[in-house]
Amino acid sequence: MSGLYTNNAGVLQKNITVQNIITLHQFICANSNYIQQGGFGDIFEIDIDQNQLFPIAHLSIEAADYTSHELTYRFRLYVMDLVNKDQSNENDVLSDTLQFVGDYISQLKHGFSALGVSYDMENDFRLNDNISCEPFTERFDSQVTGWAANLNITVSFNASACVTDTM
Repeated sequence: MSGLYTNNAGVLQKNITVQNIITLHQFICANSNYIQQGGFGDIFEIDIDQNQLFPIAHLSIEAADYTSHELTYRFRLYVMDLVNKDQSNENDVLSDTLQFVGDYISQLKHGFSALGVSYDMENDFRLNDNISCEPFTERFDSQVTGWAANLNITVSFNASACVTDTM
């Protein structure tokens, strides 16, 4: 994996950060023909309001693990949409939201440029090969249905004391 990175503010940093991954998430959501709203944060921060724009893709960080030369971020991606009160479109919502999860995974695995920064998904970071997805229905005390996907993103960890003056 690579060494130093320049963030969106032009500041040198020694590892791909959570903020870099949030930026990628926001870019994927903003450029999707399906997702109307992308968010990041604790799952309890999702404000499910029937007047809110749906479908939603929300990313939450669950944990992070350091090894000698790598840092693995553990995220959970929630993709959800409203279901009719009679649940007549529940299967469609499950199908469409899972399809977006697959599209999201494809974009993270194959690389792209976001906001003027090119990401090499084979060298800058790796998405785990086996991604488990769990369906949910009537979540958040609301008529939303969708999928939660567990994503592990591994980046290089430069533990060198020589670059401690970077972000």
